[in-house]
Amino acid sequence: MAWKYLGPAFDIHGGGVDLRFPHHENEQAQSRAAGHPFASYWLHNARITTAGEKMSKSLGNSLLVPEVLKRVRGIELRFYMVSAHYRSHVEFSFEALDEAAVGFRRIESFPDRAAVALGGEVPAAGMLCAEFIEAMDDDLGTPRGRCRDPRRGSRRQQAADRRTERRAAW
Repeated sequence: MAWKYLGPAFDIHGGGVDLRFPHHENEQAQSRAAGHPFASYWLHNARITTAGEKMSKSLGNSLLVPEVLKRVRGIELRFYMVSAHYRSHVEFSFEALDEAAVGFRRIESFPDRAAVALGGEVPAAGMLCAEFIEAMDDDLGTPRGRCRDPRRGSRRQQAADRRTERRAAW
C-alpha cells in the first residue's frame, strides 16, 4: 500500500508505539530485502487514553474520526492532538477537545482582529517565528511550537480586544 500511494521511498512513517515490533520492523526488513529504502524517519506515537484506559475497539471506548468531526473541524482536532508531544500519552476528553477548538478559533481570528486594530492593515502571512522553527526541529516539539501558554495568549487576546473595542467606539 505504501508503494502504491507514496512510492518506494518516503520521508515519514507513523504509527502507534505498540506497532513498533514486530509490525514496523517487518515492514522495514521486507522493503529493504526487496531493495527499497522505504521510510527515512519513523515516528511512534503513544497511546490515546480516555478515562485513564487505553482507547481500543476491544474495550468499546474507541471513537471514529467522522463522529468526532461532527463536533469540531478537522483542523481543530489536529490542533488538539498536537497539544501533547507525539511520544506522550493523550488523555482524550470532549471537554479538552472543545477548549482546544476555542483556542484554535482565537488564533485563527487573530489576523482579522489585528487588521481592525491596525486600521485595516492585514499582518503579513507566511512568516514563521524562530521559536516555532526551533521547536519543530527539536523532535517535532509541537506542544512548544503551538505556544500553548494560555496566559500569554489571553493577555495578547485581551489587549487586541481592547484595541479593537476602542477603535470601534470612535
